[in-house]
Amino acid sequence: MARPPLPAVLVVDDEVRSQEALRRTLEEDFQVFTASDGEAALAIMAQAGDSIQVVLCDQRMPGMSGVAFLKEVRERWPEAVRIVLSGYSEAEDIIAGINEAGIYQYLLKPWQPEQLLLTLQSAASAWRLARDNQHLSLELRTAEPVLKKRVEYKYERVKREFG
Repeated sequence: MARPPLPAVLVVDDEVRSQEALRRTLEEDFQVFTASDGEAALAIMAQAGDSIQVVLCDQRMPGMSGVAFLKEVRERWPEAVRIVLSGYSEAEDIIAGINEAGIYQYLLKPWQPEQLLLTLQSAASAWRLARDNQHLSLELRTAEPVLKKRVEYKYERVKREFG
């Protein structure tokens, strides 16, 4: 039996050493994409589309901040689970991340590999559950008229047969 495809994560960090450390930690359980800034990350998101389930982003980067990038991700790819990974724990950044970018979690550096992996696995699971919920909701909406017709048909048949 073939193994299901790995969930995809986009790591955005301006420090290449951080990117590589994160890649090594995640690559057994995730397909890992990396970018050094928000612009490059947006290009990857545009190309990969809905296949990226989790976005893990540093807060302080040259150019676009992590929250600004994740706000853009929220607007264009709302299904992607957004996580901030930062060495800073300023309340303004955390509040902006929650209010503007709808982040799933705000993690602090230095990170523990096991905890990071658990958080990302949980995020990928949340993405899958949301996607499944969306599909089931669509199925229910489209099934209602079909089920209604079946009930009407059976009701008419019973009426004909038993008066």
